[in-house]
Amino acid sequence: MQPAPAVVEKPSAEDVVLRMMLAMNRRFRARVDGDVVDASQAGVLHALKAKGPIRLGDLAEAMHLDASTVSRHVQQLCDRGLIERGPDPQDGRARIIAISDAGRDGLRCSFDLRRAVITEAMADWTDEERDRLRDDLLRLDESLG
Repeated sequence: MQPAPAVVEKPSAEDVVLRMMLAMNRRFRARVDGDVVDASQAGVLHALKAKGPIRLGDLAEAMHLDASTVSRHVQQLCDRGLIERGPDPQDGRARIIAISDAGRDGLRCSFDLRRAVITEAMADWTDEERDRLRDDLLRLDESLG
């Protein structure tokens, strides 16, 4: 007599999203040929692009990161000319940081390289499947705030 086949439970939507996030995080943290910005720096540049000129403490708060962590990335990005620093017009003692043109170019390149990974992974998807995924992810993004 043969044993009964094992019942395989379908993972929950939450488990699939978490597994996907971990896989994408691993994939996007890996260096890509031609990339000038690593994943953690891309996060800082993306936040600066979205928020505009901002104080370092406000940037750290917006990113939900420790100011010392953000400060280290900002210094590295400044050294490479990807971020500019200037006086705060509201308080001359404080400094404002902003993404530079080189930073915008580096961020665009980084996103283009990573977008190509996703495009390749979805190469055999139909337009309808891609649209459904887009709509579902937009809905999840909105729900997460």
